[in-house]
Amino acid sequence: MAPADVPYSRYTHLDYFVFTTTPDPAVISQAGISDSQIVDFVTRAKAAGITTSYTYFSTHVSTAVGRTTFARTLLVVMQQYGFDGIDIDWEYPGQSGLNNLYSPNDASNFLLFLQTLRSLAGPDVRLSMAASVAGIMGPTGAYLTDLSGFAAVLDYVTIMTYDITGTWSGFTGPNAPLASACSPGGNQFSIIGAMTAYRNAGFAPSHILVGIPAYSYSYYVSAPLTVTTCPDGSRTTLYQYASSGSTCGTYIGNNGQYLYSQLWDSGYFGNFAGYRRSIDLVSRTWILWNRATGEFIPTEARGTLWYKARTVRGARFGGINVFDASGDTADNRFNAALRIGLGLDAGSVSSLALRRRATLHAKLVERRGGDGISSLAL
Repeated sequence: MAPADVPYSRYTHLDYFVFTTTPDPAVISQAGISDSQIVDFVTRAKAAGITTSYTYFSTHVSTAVGRTTFARTLLVVMQQYGFDGIDIDWEYPGQSGLNNLYSPNDASNFLLFLQTLRSLAGPDVRLSMAASVAGIMGPTGAYLTDLSGFAAVLDYVTIMTYDITGTWSGFTGPNAPLASACSPGGNQFSIIGAMTAYRNAGFAPSHILVGIPAYSYSYYVSAPLTVTTCPDGSRTTLYQYASSGSTCGTYIGNNGQYLYSQLWDSGYFGNFAGYRRSIDLVSRTWILWNRATGEFIPTEARGTLWYKARTVRGARFGGINVFDASGDTADNRFNAALRIGLGLDAGSVSSLALRRRATLHAKLVERRGGDGISSLAL
């Protein structure tokens, strides 16, 4: 997305993705982006942070000298281009992620680095991090239950509550589920679960942002679809599994990704030929399926976006972080649904019936004690 095309007024903050680490803590890469484009973006935004990617984080923060050098490097770049903050995108400290180096001491070294960065930056520079939905892994391989040290030096954390299920999973499912009561046993991550975990680990709710993806994964599933009955009594076709010799809802392959704008502009949410539309009420995920071609797309729609944003607002959390703005339509439909749900704008989403079903479902969940909006009452 070109700087001129970003709808700046639709967002309260923008992270410029991405500067990347190099083997030298005194040098970071602009990832092929020109100085003029970066300056253009900052000039237009003036309320943005830089985001740094994480291949060499582990080595950079492993010593006091490395931590200080790297922190100073980031601050120099921030000041050079006029950014007002730094967002750290070290997604998997203590474990292998996207070919990143790692060490059992990553979590403690990461905290020391953030403390160094805050000390050098001062209180007025906005510091944040993107973190895994599972949390931050400690030296024993278990996720830390106390993140109060991180909370003390950061202005906020974005929980990456997306990519919960994808084309690597071996089954279909939600990208960013609100709740996980109907999810397979080994895939119990959700927006509500992550919000609760990070709050309990020491982050103030108002300093927690929930990540929402502006893209969807696509699969191929043969007919007929398998129907699953969830603990709350609702029924869903969201979960389809690969099974040898099965003739019922067999997940048979992948078909890449779609941006939300591609689905909307092509008519998938309307009368696009052959696509059946349904909603999974537990995860708040729309399901688009074409029986003839087998294409199966779990995705967000305006109603699910509104409902998830309303959940965040109702729990008095900090807000929504969209990954990323380039996935929205030209008229900002994706963004608009989130803003209405967060109470930033007046208005309504397009489907009144969906809102009524959502309200009914929340009441059913509360009555049955399942995993839903009621579990976030603070």
